[in-house]
Amino acid sequence: MNRSKRIRCLLGCGLLIAALTGCKTSEEAKEQNEQQEVLQEQEDGNEQQQEDLQEQEEQMGQQQEDLQEQPDTEQPEESFPAEEDMQGMEPSSIRIWGPVLSVEEGRVVIDNRSDVSFRGEMILSVDGEQTRILDAENGYPVELSELSEGEAVFVYIGPTAALSEPPIVSASLILCKIPDSLRVPDYVRVSAMEEQSDGSYFLSGDNEIQYLVPMECEILPYLTRNVVTLQDVQAGSTCLIWTDERRTAQKIVLFAD
Repeated sequence: MNRSKRIRCLLGCGLLIAALTGCKTSEEAKEQNEQQEVLQEQEDGNEQQQEDLQEQEEQMGQQQEDLQEQPDTEQPEESFPAEEDMQGMEPSSIRIWGPVLSVEEGRVVIDNRSDVSFRGEMILSVDGEQTRILDAENGYPVELSELSEGEAVFVYIGPTAALSEPPIVSASLILCKIPDSLRVPDYVRVSAMEEQSDGSYFLSGDNEIQYLVPMECEILPYLTRNVVTLQDVQAGSTCLIWTDERRTAQKIVLFAD
């Protein structure tokens, strides 16, 4: 009797173990199937990405072929105002600067290092009657022969240039002999001169800058002994203005023209 009970007990335990083993095996199989499905989805996704990349490369290759097949378009040549178009129109001056490369009769060659006009070597056409060469510190005239190679100059030129290499421009004013500590004066054609209640003025120039001119500002005539005052500075006047960093005028030299 005891033996038969023991046998039934052993058989029951065996069945239980088998059942548990079967459950575990089925769970492991299920997990493996899920992992395989995930891996398969990733592989499918990678294949799709590769197909998309290949398609993009083909499109880019086609675009490059299309661009190569397009005819070259001509770039418009840079044009300059003709002399007849300039008649009756007063061009504004622009300022360039750079070291002097050479000085010859009637012209100065400089290395333009400003960001306006033509950068690099430029030929300045100097007219004995139309071009002023001035000491930047005091406004006194300087002879062309006094300019030296390597000297830094500030030059006011017109907006047009001759189509040559290097370009040739007409200089209306050359400022030279510039001390290291000097704030270079501005060459200005006056657009408006407005008197304020305290006796000072607001001077607006064709360079689109407005200057505060105190009533005690020093004003001098150019190469004459005539007495001039701030009231003589009017729209259309040309002058040199020395200022501080706030654009407050310290001294003005008024030109007769």
